Amino acid sequence: MKKNITIKELSKILEVSISTVSKALNDSYEISDTTKERIKSAAKLHNYKPNKLAVNLKSGKTNTIGVVLPSIKNFFMSRVLRGIDSVIAKSQYNIIISITNESYDKEVQSVQTLSNGLVDAIIIAVSEETQIKQEFSHLNSLIGDIPLLMVDRIVNSISCDKVLVDDYNAVFNAVNELINEGRKSIALVSSINNLNVGKLRTKGYESAVENKQDAIIVEGSEEYLEKELIKLIDLNKIDAIMALDQESTLAAYRIGKRKEVLTNKKVAIIGYASRVISEHLTPKLTTIDQHGKKVGSTSARLLLKRLDEFDGDPESIVINSTVQFNGINCGDLRKINFYK
Repeated sequence: MKKNITIKELSKILEVSISTVSKALNDSYEISDTTKERIKSAAKLHNYKPNKLAVNLKSGKTNTIGVVLPSIKNFFMSRVLRGIDSVIAKSQYNIIISITNESYDKEVQSVQTLSNGLVDAIIIAVSEETQIKQEFSHLNSLIGDIPLLMVDRIVNSISCDKVLVDDYNAVFNAVNELINEGRKSIALVSSINNLNVGKLRTKGYESAVENKQDAIIVEGSEEYLEKELIKLIDLNKIDAIMALDQESTLAAYRIGKRKEVLTNKKVAIIGYASRVISEHLTPKLTTIDQHGKKVGSTSARLLLKRLDEFDGDPESIVINSTVQFNGINCGDLRKINFYK
């Protein structure tokens, strides 16, 4: 393998100045086409490659985007990351990924480190602990400095580009379909009541059941949800469950199957879970598909646009959810796109 030579060595070989080599390789109008061709050919022959760090320092750009996510164990977030990468990989940019594990301190550290000259822009989904603390100064400090885009887990008070899912309407419409199917007592179960997305989904549920039936809301850990669902099913208090996240969906499914109320359609379930999981359950499970990869790819395209046009008002894009019908309990839900 040929050893890379430096620009200084290349200039000596060609008997021209370092400045002339640099300008020629960057297609400067100051250098004739003949000289450009001679220098580029020599650079290829001698395996010259520019020092990216030096180029970045000179231009003030890193050609790198920071992506800060709370977790990639979460199927939705892993799909978001895949969507981001699918777009960025085709651009001039690279990505640096930081996982906060839902920690406020880790999020602050990641944002401060990345924004200290390591990246040109940041995409972030805010951690659970940050949302609980309601402390966003580390994010506000970026505004006007480098482009910031919030994905899914957003902060309304921060003026930046945002890509989100319409959580309220997704649950509102799903619950209304259960009501239209004749379900008289629909329980909501959630383990994400600390997150803004969880609160929006809960509001969607509350609006759907208002003046139609009593709201039954169970929030907490998977273990707590399972205990409460056993009580509700044993007492015949519910005939449907709207689960707001993967953990609560799987808790509801486990209890429903254990109590043998799924196959006889005594209790219907609509929830949030990855297609990989839902398609391998027996009986099958109907879920709300948030289109995570599309959320990620849309986020990346919007950020690339912002990097080209730093000025301008922030944009918000809403990605619509659809029901992924997998065979149980929900009548004509297979036909439904909530946002036609």
